[in-house]
Amino acid sequence: MAVPDPAAWVANLQRLYRAKDAAGVAALYGPSARTRFGSRYMTPEEVHAHPQEWFDSLDDYQITRTFRAATEDVIVSETDASYVVKADGRRYREFGVDVYWVDDDGIIYHKHTCEVVEPYTEANTAEKECP
Repeated sequence: MAVPDPAAWVANLQRLYRAKDAAGVAALYGPSARTRFGSRYMTPEEVHAHPQEWFDSLDDYQITRTFRAATEDVIVSETDASYVVKADGRRYREFGVDVYWVDDDGIIYHKHTCEVVEPYTEANTAEKECP
């Protein structure tokens, strides 16, 4: 396995996001790292700029990243977040899964994200169990 303790790796990632540490998040990506968000494929330049852009666009950011699985150089985490987007002043709820390909030093060289973002309402705040 590339990372000796993938659960600790995800916990560190969560810590960086909760602190809105854009430099710390960007440093986890290697110089040629690429990410895929649905149909959007980000270049290494976009990947490294994204954390600062993301954190700057939000207020009241709350996030939980949960370690779900790891094998060889792949780590999978689940995200549950809520935030206010400064541009429209509305609160959103985000649910997602991230698949990270990491080297032996825990540096990301590729990432896929699948997420659902919806306006925050009473109906989507209650914990729901999957069947």
